[in-house]
Amino acid sequence: MPKPADPAQTSRLSYEDNERVRRICIRVANHSRGGQDRNIRNRIFDITGTLLRECHLHARPLDLDAMERASIEQVLSDLSLLRKNLSIGTGYFPPTIRLRFQQHNQEAA
Repeated sequence: MPKPADPAQTSRLSYEDNERVRRICIRVANHSRGGQDRNIRNRIFDITGTLLRECHLHARPLDLDAMERASIEQVLSDLSLLRKNLSIGTGYFPPTIRLRFQQHNQEAA
């Protein structure tokens, strides 16, 4: 009899969403002040990807398509909120904080 799937392994982004996250990460890393330093860009890329995946899978689903097309300032605004408030590992994000790109958010900008 097969074992049930481990829930931690079943939470994965689709190929399309993973590509959107990758493209968002590239935009954010290229926009950074440390743009000339490859190590800084790589770190920003990694942190951005972790924040987006953790939020999208465990806290609040994001409209990654809209995020990919939005201005970099809007993307950075949500990433700043995630960096300050998202608990990596537990996926906890305070319910009182609204993200611009969270799905099904009529009050979003």
